Amino acid sequence: MHKEMQKQMNAMVSVPVTKEGKRLEGSLGRNMEKVVKAHTDALWARLQEENAKQEKLERDRTQQITNLISNYVNKDMVSILEKIIKKEISSIGTTITRSLSQVIEKTISSAITESFQVCICCHPTLTTDMIKVD
Repeated sequence: MHKEMQKQMNAMVSVPVTKEGKRLEGSLGRNMEKVVKAHTDALWARLQEENAKQEKLERDRTQQITNLISNYVNKDMVSILEKIIKKEISSIGTTITRSLSQVIEKTISSAITESFQVCICCHPTLTTDMIKVD
């Protein structure tokens, strides 16, 4: 009888305890899901906020670089190109002058030599002693 009573008491106590345990387990599971979802949502919102900040900084930096390049092309590059072109043109002028003067000297020398030879050939009576070069 004592064993039977013990079995009945165990059954009477264990059934409500098991029920309460399952109810607590379900409640705890739901609460944990809510907490995890809330933390996940907060983390996602924070990630989106940080991403938006980074994108804004990137846009601002890109705009700044674009402005610097535009300013360089519009202002600095023109003056630098002008200086370079002036320098190159002046050196080209000097080079052309040197080249032309050598060609002109050779041409004049050849022309004078040819004209003397033509003069001597056409007038055989002229001698080199008669021709005076000043």
